[in-house]
Amino acid sequence: MKKYLPILILLLISSGLNAQKLMPPHFRGGDKAFHDFLDQNLKWPKDTLVKQGVVKVSFFVESNGTLSDIKLAQGFAPEFDKEALRVIRLSPKWVPATRGGKPIKSKYSVPIQYELTVY
Repeated sequence: MKKYLPILILLLISSGLNAQKLMPPHFRGGDKAFHDFLDQNLKWPKDTLVKQGVVKVSFFVESNGTLSDIKLAQGFAPEFDKEALRVIRLSPKWVPATRGGKPIKSKYSVPIQYELTVY
């Protein structure tokens, strides 16, 4: 019995870890809803010659779904960087990350693709 005790303890610990499964935060409505939100709110900076690039914005999703500490993680042109930050600040509440079914604060980052489409 003594030699099985460590195995039993290990099994109990590992099953407890599975119960603490981490689910990442996400925009309410999913990726399509997030892209629609960006399409409706992003404005192309005037008088710019830049045609395309990616701005990466990082932030915390609080346990209540609000966004905080919104920062530029990677930029490519000041006008586009500023606009990406503005739009993320407009974002409605997100669905927070959860651990073991309970909402928690988590860090997240999103790439925002600027691409000029010529028709």
